[in-house]
Amino acid sequence: MPKRSAKPKLGRLQKLDPTDYWQTQADFLQWLMEPETLELLGETVGLDLVLSETDAAPSPDCALLTVKGDEPVLLTAHLGSPTAADLGTLLAWAAAADAATVLWIGPAFAPEVCHTLDWLDQTSEVTWLGVVVELWSIGNAAMAANFIPTCGAVGEDPDDEGRDIAQGDEVAAEIPSPPEPEPLSELQQENLDFWSGLCDRLDRQGSLVKPGSPSIDVTMGFAIARAGFRLNAILDRDHNSLYTELLLSGIDAQPHFHLLAHDREAIADDIGLPLIWDGTGDQTCMVASTLTEVNLGDRNLWPTYQAWFCDCLERFYEAFFERIKQLDANSYEALPRHRAAALNDALILPARPRR
Repeated sequence: MPKRSAKPKLGRLQKLDPTDYWQTQADFLQWLMEPETLELLGETVGLDLVLSETDAAPSPDCALLTVKGDEPVLLTAHLGSPTAADLGTLLAWAAAADAATVLWIGPAFAPEVCHTLDWLDQTSEVTWLGVVVELWSIGNAAMAANFIPTCGAVGEDPDDEGRDIAQGDEVAAEIPSPPEPEPLSELQQENLDFWSGLCDRLDRQGSLVKPGSPSIDVTMGFAIARAGFRLNAILDRDHNSLYTELLLSGIDAQPHFHLLAHDREAIADDIGLPLIWDGTGDQTCMVASTLTEVNLGDRNLWPTYQAWFCDCLERFYEAFFERIKQLDANSYEALPRHRAAALNDALILPARPRR
């Protein structure tokens, strides 16, 4: 008999629909603004991209970046295929930001959009670039994103391979050989099994909270309303607890947190659960509810815990969604120091009957 190879088994490479991972354009844009993603995108387009710390984007649906020399770069994203009708809005944003470069990210670009971006790049002083994003999985162990410059500043060759992919032609794209996937640890497999059950339950219930792919980590995130906000479900094995959390992040986290905290009694009424308000972080704040004395080692109890997460996530989603959409960080006036310090302490509010 031939000897069995000692090498780990290779995983299967599978292309995913971006909506399997990003449920909303806000969620997609938030991912694009993360430092690791900007580094990958910058390597692809040849720019050293960083998030602007001084200027605000002209719309919540786009982000303002800078490159070396402080040249403004406008970044926007579409989960669907951008259309010619979207170009007018993009032009208005680019003018408002006085952008030197415009990066438009999407899963595909229609031929007329590509032709328009090519024309804009050739006839204006602004650099225009359409970039296709692909999402790949390697079994259940990992997911990876790949950027392909497609139109605009990518070049003058109309038969560019990336262009063919974007237009939906059946072209065999060269995919870099993925690294050999490492097998899941026992804890990662347990996390994956738990979150898979939660995602199935959310799907069966037709929940407002839309799950992506189950996570192998102790935390699974869900999009809500706009960039800078995320719902998290957390398994805290060290303290035998579960957490449902609204996480606020970015330079406006503190103003947004305090604006929500002004309405905390009404929010407590709407949610009907004890809440923890923690605004101690500079660029991360959170509102959470917890279930204690859980035993995650007993799989027979998992349906009970998954049902708690479903209920809690939906309560948070219903209570916070519209409030988040209406937040304006510019309207926040900082409290006097002694009052702000009291609010920044973790605050647990009593449970109230849900309306």
